[in-house]
Amino acid sequence: MRGFLTYLGVFVVAVVVAQLFVFDSVKVSIYFSPLVYIAFVALLPVGMRPVAVLLLGFATGMFVDFFEGTGGAHTAATLLTAYSRRWMMIATLGRDTVDEDTGMPSIALLGGKRFMRYAALLTGVHCLAYFSLEALTWTNYNLVVVKSAVSGVFTLLAVWAVSLLFTVKSHKRG
Repeated sequence: MRGFLTYLGVFVVAVVVAQLFVFDSVKVSIYFSPLVYIAFVALLPVGMRPVAVLLLGFATGMFVDFFEGTGGAHTAATLLTAYSRRWMMIATLGRDTVDEDTGMPSIALLGGKRFMRYAALLTGVHCLAYFSLEALTWTNYNLVVVKSAVSGVFTLLAVWAVSLLFTVKSHKRG
């Protein structure tokens, strides 16, 4: 339990706070809005109970919404991502990997290709959901798709970097 609380604390400080104070300040263009906080949901332990994943996803989205004033868009997108996470894991990693309770999904554990497929699918769903809610209309679906693609690439790279950071940290301890 202590390890999980440490994990939770590091993610809240490192990922969500970085999202709020660093990545939200980055304004390269209207198409670039990195959503780095999704790494929290993506890198939760594989065997975590679905209810816990949903509650943590809800809390993460609410935290970001509270500080950004986005009226629930982050919460709804994060909840959708947390809800579909198990099926995305089964589709990309295989049922055997998901049922084994292998720990945190990482490049070291799953391999580069499998991890990137999982993270790309999760990031894509999250970005499409968030930017669709942000636009609140399908008349500008081209803008939603472009923003999702551009932001999704950076978000995927951030999830990959956070995964490497935690993998390196865990290997140094062992």
